[in-house]
Amino acid sequence: PGGPPGGPPGGPPGGRGGGRSRPRGRGEGPPGVSLLVRNVSNDITASDIHQAFGRIGDVRDVYIPRDFHSQQPKGFAFVEYATPEQAREAREEMNRFVMKGREIEVVFAQERRKTPDQMRGRVFSGAGGRRGGGVGGGGGGGGGGGGADFNRSSSFERHKRRERMGGSPPR
Repeated sequence: PGGPPGGPPGGPPGGRGGGRSRPRGRGEGPPGVSLLVRNVSNDITASDIHQAFGRIGDVRDVYIPRDFHSQQPKGFAFVEYATPEQAREAREEMNRFVMKGREIEVVFAQERRKTPDQMRGRVFSGAGGRRGGGVGGGGGGGGGGGGADFNRSSSFERHKRRERMGGSPPR
């Protein structure tokens, strides 16, 4: 834990973000330092996070990932600061802060946020870099139609299971 991220540089501005507070391109200026914010309420917005974290320093980007199929927030967010000092101060100040009834956990992100193309590529990559088997197992016999090399994400399986159990989730 700790230390600034050391992943690959950011790609072109993301088109389908799950909620971004600024339309700023990711390639502008030197790379910032990203924080991972866990236990984020589903009804929180990127502007809520930007406002809270912006009290501490120059927030360059806020991103709330969403499930590809249900479009529901995944329960965490990324906040990018201009400098490591601001990120460190924000981590100390905002860790265990309560936002919309939930105590958030703030840590340094391990690597820079992936671009939408990198995220999409993950679904089709086969067994190579996948961790674990997803929540609740669910492997085995595919759901008809797809080729043998096509691995559905576990979120798709959960989405389909919810549809079968009584309608689609609220949007």
